[in-house]
Amino acid sequence: MLSALLPLGLAAAVGFALPRCKSATSFYEDQGVSPTDGQVAPHEGGPVADAYVNPCLPAPPPSVTGKVYAPNGTDPVAGAAVYVPVALSSLGSTVQCESCAIGGKFRAQTITGADGSFKLDRVPNGTFQLAFQKGHFRRVVEVTVPECGSLEVPREQSTLPGKQREGGPWDTIPRIAVVSGAWDRLEKVLDKLGVKEKTVYNGRDQSTGPESLQALLQNGAVMRSYQLLFINCGTRFEELVTSPGPARNNLKEYVRQGGRLFVTDVSYDFLEQTFPEYVNFEGSPQTPAAQPEEHNAAELGSPDLVLRAEVLDEQLRKWLALPEINALGPDGKVEVRGFDTGWAVASSGNSQLPVTTWVRGEAKWAGGIGPRPLTLSYEFLDGDHKGCGRVVFSSYHTYGEAAELLPQERILEYLMLEMGTCIRIK
Repeated sequence: MLSALLPLGLAAAVGFALPRCKSATSFYEDQGVSPTDGQVAPHEGGPVADAYVNPCLPAPPPSVTGKVYAPNGTDPVAGAAVYVPVALSSLGSTVQCESCAIGGKFRAQTITGADGSFKLDRVPNGTFQLAFQKGHFRRVVEVTVPECGSLEVPREQSTLPGKQREGGPWDTIPRIAVVSGAWDRLEKVLDKLGVKEKTVYNGRDQSTGPESLQALLQNGAVMRSYQLLFINCGTRFEELVTSPGPARNNLKEYVRQGGRLFVTDVSYDFLEQTFPEYVNFEGSPQTPAAQPEEHNAAELGSPDLVLRAEVLDEQLRKWLALPEINALGPDGKVEVRGFDTGWAVASSGNSQLPVTTWVRGEAKWAGGIGPRPLTLSYEFLDGDHKGCGRVVFSSYHTYGEAAELLPQERILEYLMLEMGTCIRIK
């Protein structure tokens, strides 16, 4: 489950120190701790000892509470880190392997629940820095807790930034590239999420300029300058990855080095031709799992389907059920629609590899009918079981133009934030 993992970037080397409050140093030792699933991470010589001394004894220690929101200021963020940093780690400007195991120094930390809420105990008295982070989305604010009291952090402070340095010098977002397509608008979901900075490459036309998908695929260094890469359904230039060559190698290397790749529907060949062993697609049953199947073979889906899709991930299901999200029906399922003739049908994820099925529905395609995965993700491992990137595939996509996000778009919104969280490297 991705939501159990903490943010990408807390594993990088410590970057710059934050100002410290005198009230904090009186009861904290200068210890380095890494927030991993609410536990102390291993360091050389064993776990770091708990150095906190409650300055308010016999009363409870100071605390902060609140809820973390997406950059749009309305949607709660599940699985976000909330912590009191001593020194912030650099999040980097290019893709890189960033383990969850060792992070920058902090004094206290917790993780938000499915509804985005948190309570952080054992914080300093008085004024200090407080950080909110989900992947490369990070906001750092200054708060003041009443002596031996509690502070509820206002929404405007606990909302993740929508652009670099939006509210201060430590606010960051990931570098995002979106490839336009003929039948999808993932960039519209990013807009509704509140993301204000992204680069859009032309994937709809046979363009060859620097803004084209072709130029992006053929320049690995440029590709690796983006932490998140979204490829919409209905793009050109798939022929660049249907045979071995620079474009396919660049895409594979992008993910191997830590990139996050999000692909929808008939653009699935960018995955099948590059990472064939992870997901089995319909249409080519005789093709060995580790060998790419014939180009476009899985584009067999029947049109005009309206599916009641099952959400398999508990954290995602809880989030979709929130009043602010309101995407689950009375049956606990999500309505998924908009399937056109020839949508890409996945058969199954490879059970021997780290593949997660998020959403499943009763699909219909040329040659069959039955439950099929509609949204999958996998963490990349090459032949030596090395690599640190993540891939997300969805057979359905967005409507884009509606004022409110549709239930299926809510799933994509959740995964857009979730795909940037850190990956456990064995």
